[in-house]
Amino acid sequence: MIRKTEGIVLRTFKHQDSNLIARVFTRESGLQTFLIPGHRSSKSRARHSFFQPLSIIELVYQERPNRDIQKPQESKLARNLFQIQSHPVKLSLGLAMLELFGDTVGEEEDPAHYDFLHDLILRLDEAEEKLIQLFLHFLVHHTRFLGFFPHDDSGGSAQVSFDLSEGTLRPDATGSKGAALIRAFLHSHLGEGEGNCQQIRVINEDKRDMIRLLFDYYRMHVTGFRYPQTMRVFAEVFGD
Repeated sequence: MIRKTEGIVLRTFKHQDSNLIARVFTRESGLQTFLIPGHRSSKSRARHSFFQPLSIIELVYQERPNRDIQKPQESKLARNLFQIQSHPVKLSLGLAMLELFGDTVGEEEDPAHYDFLHDLILRLDEAEEKLIQLFLHFLVHHTRFLGFFPHDDSGGSAQVSFDLSEGTLRPDATGSKGAALIRAFLHSHLGEGEGNCQQIRVINEDKRDMIRLLFDYYRMHVTGFRYPQTMRVFAEVFGD
């Protein structure tokens, strides 16, 4: 079957002398692995330039269900990204999102999940400030597609705690600021106006507490979850 789909490049690595292996989350076919031939022609070199992490590409390929690796017949950029792959902060945030996404997403297709990541990448590429808010929005709302999106039972209480096993925010006199920040992002969105995640005020101490809570939450609900290696670079960029 000939497949035509849009995809987001999650990861690439070299294969043999000049080939690339690329892991791509496609809108219509879910996670796919592609072999991109080496630099034997200008067409091959162009393909290599498309298959960079965070790239949003269009692919045409002959789907072979009995093979783990597919070969693209055609490929081109679907969207031009202007900063995210060269801006150190945006790149660090983007790669951290991709690693966490790739380690937790299922094999099946999910167009809504694809659109979620696609829109976040575009927003991160275009944003001029408050970039960390986009990453925190990702951490919270990615869980919606994994089946353990938190519930807010805090009733607007000023002090909130986060029950990791139940995935529930509750009133608690000894609650943490990280849990309160999770609540704020639980109700955030990417669009303009009230509720836009980039309007949420974040300080480093609260951010660290929120990330720690959420990673503990992921670890409890995702079998084999591991701390993203790219978070080390992320921590250096933000001085944590």
